[in-house]
Amino acid sequence: MGAICRGDPDALRTFLSAIVPQLLRVVRSVLGPEHPDLEDVAYEAAYAVVDGLPSFRGEGTVLHFACRVTVLSAMNVRRRDAAQKRALVRVPTELDDVELDAPNPEERAQASSLAPIVRELLATLPDTLAEALALHVVLGYTVAEIAQASRLPIETVRSRLRLAKQALRKRVLNNPALREAVDAGAEVEA
Repeated sequence: MGAICRGDPDALRTFLSAIVPQLLRVVRSVLGPEHPDLEDVAYEAAYAVVDGLPSFRGEGTVLHFACRVTVLSAMNVRRRDAAQKRALVRVPTELDDVELDAPNPEERAQASSLAPIVRELLATLPDTLAEALALHVVLGYTVAEIAQASRLPIETVRSRLRLAKQALRKRVLNNPALREAVDAGAEVEA
């Protein structure tokens, strides 16, 4: 790590070629495989990882550190996209053609998929809960690994995961369309 922090271009190139594929998988897991900015987000996360290396204290592996930074970067993009989507919502006028707004078969298939629903719900959670849930579900971190990476007590991590699951469950149960989509996704997965 010292060579990278000193600015050795060969060490930096080797480091990036080793971690960028993993970071891209993390971004794809959080944003979905069809997101137009996948590579940009992965490279921005890689830049943030390299920028944060001097402050890396060696608690856990560098890959854990890089994945955590990447999850946070991808979650920020999800929130930005959601905010932009809300800003673009407009009131329909009588001149609007209703058929133009109808989803095409591909959009209907994607809407019935469970992954986009989970991603959308994840974006509605507070940052602390969303981060813990993404690290656990998307990256497969154990509670102990999340606690170590976040420098939090294990019980705090367990609590955040429990609260995140409760919030998601409540949103799904209170929304018939979501409940139906989740049920349909669960049937497909089974």
